[in-house]
Amino acid sequence: MLHAATAPVQHRLARPGDGALRQQARRWLRTLLPAACALCGTVQDETVCAGCAEELLTPLPRCRCCARPLGRAAGPGAASLCAQCRYEMPPFDAALVLADYASPQDGLVLALKFGGVLPLADWLAGELARRWQVEFGTPGAAPPDVLAPIPLSSQRLAERGFNQSWEIARPLARRLGVRAAPTLLARLRDTPAQTTLDLHARQANLQDAFGLAPGNDVAGRHIGLVDDVMTSGATLGEAARLLKAHGAARVTVVVALRTA
Repeated sequence: MLHAATAPVQHRLARPGDGALRQQARRWLRTLLPAACALCGTVQDETVCAGCAEELLTPLPRCRCCARPLGRAAGPGAASLCAQCRYEMPPFDAALVLADYASPQDGLVLALKFGGVLPLADWLAGELARRWQVEFGTPGAAPPDVLAPIPLSSQRLAERGFNQSWEIARPLARRLGVRAAPTLLARLRDTPAQTTLDLHARQANLQDAFGLAPGNDVAGRHIGLVDDVMTSGATLGEAARLLKAHGAARVTVVVALRTA
């Protein structure tokens, strides 16, 4: 059983009106201080300039379940499954990503996660919201009932000072008009970095790594899981498996970048 004291705090408390005040302050700062594009360095007033955004985040045909790229030959709007998902579907039902985790766009996530450039989280959230409307904005395709970030361990959260997934999930939820639940999931134990492991070891590494925090009922709900990067999908898959075990009707993963 998960006790409330074991669940790391993944967010900072927000006060009513904070969103409007932040937006107003951001407009004033843009008027006074020009910004440099996080990718090309061009001095302008956006976190990422329009040219870089258009070039690097152009939608590609992707697997409708895991978001692996299918190749441009599949054509825009192709809604097919990749070979892996045809063989074995992952625990989640759909995936939305902005682009592949490759140079130079990987610099966006690296600067956010390791450089603490938090404005990039808001920019990524805005792009994800726009992509959601394009890919899932058809009649009958409702957004999730709630968005939840993949939690960090207490140790990693203390070292970094913030959870990059929550920094993306919070403004994304606001843009989609849905509830954000920063502590829906809790990290029950610290795990070695997934990048050092093969697929089988990744899956074993994450077994029983997550728990549903007390007081959360996901039965019959559509849950959106937010993360910065998806590599093998093992982390998001384990979290989705837990949610389905507690009765979630649907799980959609929403990720900034995905390895090809």
